[in-house]
Amino acid sequence: MLGKDRRWLFAFLWLAFGVSMQIAAAQAQELKVALMVFSGDQRAAFNELSRQFEKENPGVSVRWLAYDEDAYKSGIERWLSKNEPADVLYWQAGERLLQYVRRGFVEPIDDLWEAQNFDADYTEAIKDIVSWRGRVYAVPYSYYQWGLYYRQSVFLRLGLQPPQDWDGLLKMCDDMRKADVAPFTIGTHYHWTSAAWFDYLNLRINGLAFHRELTSGIASYTDPRVRSVFEHWKTLLDRDCFIDHKLHREWDWKQSLPLLYRGRAGMLLMGNFFSSTLPGDLAEDFRFAPFPVINPDLPRYEEAPTDVFLLPVNSANKELARRFLAFMGRADVQAALNDKVGKISTNLRAVHGDDYFIRAGAQLLQSAAGISQFFDRDSPKAMADDAVRIFTEFMVVRDVDRTLTALERAREKHY
Repeated sequence: MLGKDRRWLFAFLWLAFGVSMQIAAAQAQELKVALMVFSGDQRAAFNELSRQFEKENPGVSVRWLAYDEDAYKSGIERWLSKNEPADVLYWQAGERLLQYVRRGFVEPIDDLWEAQNFDADYTEAIKDIVSWRGRVYAVPYSYYQWGLYYRQSVFLRLGLQPPQDWDGLLKMCDDMRKADVAPFTIGTHYHWTSAAWFDYLNLRINGLAFHRELTSGIASYTDPRVRSVFEHWKTLLDRDCFIDHKLHREWDWKQSLPLLYRGRAGMLLMGNFFSSTLPGDLAEDFRFAPFPVINPDLPRYEEAPTDVFLLPVNSANKELARRFLAFMGRADVQAALNDKVGKISTNLRAVHGDDYFIRAGAQLLQSAAGISQFFDRDSPKAMADDAVRIFTEFMVVRDVDRTLTALERAREKHY
């Protein structure tokens, strides 16, 4: 009889335990965060971040909805427009964000921005790229610089310094060619690298506001200011500032790097993801420099693709999502994450590690008057796809009129 009572007691306790677990599970909050995954290191860094958020928010569980780049880019509009989104979405600043803001898919968070006093933690340039019509729509958490990379030993051997202005850039090209060194290496097989040259020449000659008018389809590519960009670019091409077009059309950007490693090319215009590719025995010899000034009357604008998290309008868990956005905006959270993924924290108070390129990039971007993303992030995809091919063709044929006409036809077609 005692054994039977114990069995009944055990069954009762087991039932009670199961009910309590169901209640606890029902009370637990799950936050679904969609993430574009680039690498195992990135995914591990975000998993560690979610554990910290869960620790600070007992009863909350973060569920990552991880996708590769192609799946993510093809799915994000569906997630934003249907009633099946994540609570928080990773995305990219600039036009890629604003295209969905204008269509009413993204919740404004200027109240959260103000409550967290983020104006004290972020530059106006950073706030600007997540804002539309005076309202804030995302929390930026990492970015990286673009600019010039070079071997300091090569410059020392040639008695040169990185160019500070247009005249200095032309002189550097001449001096390097006299020493049988190609001033700039580039690989344009996939076209997109040529867009960096258009972006920086336009930013340095015409400024950020006009650059945005172009990439948003407002300004015409037949505008005299665009002609000035291509005339400057043609001067560089005619001055033999680049490796032979037969080489750069055949190579992607990585295939062009051995020329830089061996001192047969002087510089490379690239994003800071380049620094992660450097061979260990050469890394200490490489340095970074900003793109030189062309119009001294303009403030300095920089190219810095920026990652953000946003709140979809149809999120099912907005209160918890806002808590996560506030968490992602913190300096300590960004510092821990970006130290692992090799990017720069957008929060001014974040501590950067000892990496030379990260520290140089942070100094550059935190003092910039404004920030562009990159031509393919600032323009609609169809326009970007056509434009980068036209830019690359220009580097071969050097025909300004033909190039402006082709770009204007593309603008009329895609906007």
